[in-house]
Amino acid sequence: MSKSRIRPFCVILLAMACLTPSIVCRAQILEDVRVVTSPTASILPHGGYLFQGSMGSESAIVAALKVGFFDRCMIGASYGFQGFVGRGDMHANDRPGFEVRLRIIEESEAGPAFVLGIDTQGENAYLEDANRYTRKSKGIYAALGKNYRVIGDCSINAGVNYSFENRDEGGMNVFCGFELEIINGFSVLLDYEPALDDNNGKVATHLTRGRGYLDSGVRFGYRDNLVFKILFRDLMGNYIPESGVDRGIEFSYISSF
Repeated sequence: MSKSRIRPFCVILLAMACLTPSIVCRAQILEDVRVVTSPTASILPHGGYLFQGSMGSESAIVAALKVGFFDRCMIGASYGFQGFVGRGDMHANDRPGFEVRLRIIEESEAGPAFVLGIDTQGENAYLEDANRYTRKSKGIYAALGKNYRVIGDCSINAGVNYSFENRDEGGMNVFCGFELEIINGFSVLLDYEPALDDNNGKVATHLTRGRGYLDSGVRFGYRDNLVFKILFRDLMGNYIPESGVDRGIEFSYISSF
């Protein structure tokens, strides 16, 4: 996608982000635990579980299972493969991903929810030579989140993180995300991170042009416990090895014990 086409597309998405709100699962079993790639301040309730599967570029897939404990803690594990669909060899990531999330402060009318977490699952392939994922995992993070009622439900989340994939380049990074409901069961997603820990042009293993990652998507809810997302990552062409938007799909099954 050319720059001339990307810019109007970004403007449209940002306008939608300002005018419309996002969806929270109607059965209140679970709020979204991430927007596109940015974590939210939501958490699974006690006994709730989430099975999630996603597919991105080069037929890379990631499957994850997350479980909630005591309405304050969430634990998850994930694993990924590349070349899952199509010809050629299929490659497994060299290590699984893990997530632990603690909700420190509950959301109230006056203030946002606050969570602390660790997430070691990055995006797409794990690059063994560079000791990192194509797009770094969040590592240790803190996130704030608040839900509003405008036209529909609106969720705003923001946070800071430090990735453990810091052999050649590290440092703090920030992120923010919006979930925006247009009609019942249909939402627009938008998030951004500047990738401050992956923008040093003097480091051979850096993979970005210094523009940050602008990601978007649409979310479809079905019967309160099944969610589908169509995702469009890297709208500003930040990733160096390839150009164009990274398209992906994701589904989540939500239930409780």
